[in-house]
Amino acid sequence: MSFVQAQGCRIYHERHGQGPALVFCHGAGSNAATWWQQIPFFSSHFTCLTLDCRGFGRSLARPDSLTWDALTRDLLAVLDAERIDRAALVCQSLSGGVGLRLALAHPDRVWALVSSGSPLGIDAPEVLACVERYLGTSDSRQVEQRALAPAFRASEAALAFLYQQINAFNPLVSGDLTAELKRRLQALNHPDALIGCERLAEVACPVLLVSGEHDPLVPPELARSIAALFPNARAIEMNACGHSPYFERPAEFNAQVGRFLRSCLGGAPADPVAETGACS
Repeated sequence: MSFVQAQGCRIYHERHGQGPALVFCHGAGSNAATWWQQIPFFSSHFTCLTLDCRGFGRSLARPDSLTWDALTRDLLAVLDAERIDRAALVCQSLSGGVGLRLALAHPDRVWALVSSGSPLGIDAPEVLACVERYLGTSDSRQVEQRALAPAFRASEAALAFLYQQINAFNPLVSGDLTAELKRRLQALNHPDALIGCERLAEVACPVLLVSGEHDPLVPPELARSIAALFPNARAIEMNACGHSPYFERPAEFNAQVGRFLRSCLGGAPADPVAETGACS
């Protein structure tokens, strides 16, 4: 458990396990603790890093410092502080855009990218429409609450409550700054802040896009169309879950991501470009 100084902010991060490096990056409104179902699984074979992105959890920062550039530089600072030359990135929602930008700016530092439920901060009309609809139909407190499928909230009330409690440790979610969080998310999706779709062809590492069957932000069909823009990417759909497959279906998520990472390291063979219902 450590902090690294990055652009006026102390970024909290943790390190667990040994092996090839793997960094878990949370979504908007969450923090490093949200990966509690992944770290015990992956740390037996990987060096696992988690971090609180600036403005979340223990990484206190001014809301207006939440930019793509700052988030990407923070991730790079954590890698440098831990003396990690190359890592795979497992990114949820907001952080998918961070992982993409690091893979483009520093391709030598990223050996694989897993993006779960993320619009990636790319300039695509269908992506922007989904983002606008998602942010426009919820207030700032509901943005993360809507991440879980209704069926999960009904059948797994204790876990749904835990999810909410983890998110509540973020000043931008539980304090007086909740409206500011929504404004910052909208700013990150302003045309001036987005990456053109043509740049996805420059991503050198293998990419896995994960989507939940009932994800209101990045539905499976959208994830499949995004995957086709990368030179080496595939998309999988996880049944019976919403925006946060890693939390709702952790065993299936871990198995699918683990298989992908092993294939990147020369283990299990790669799968086709898209899998539907792969985690039924």
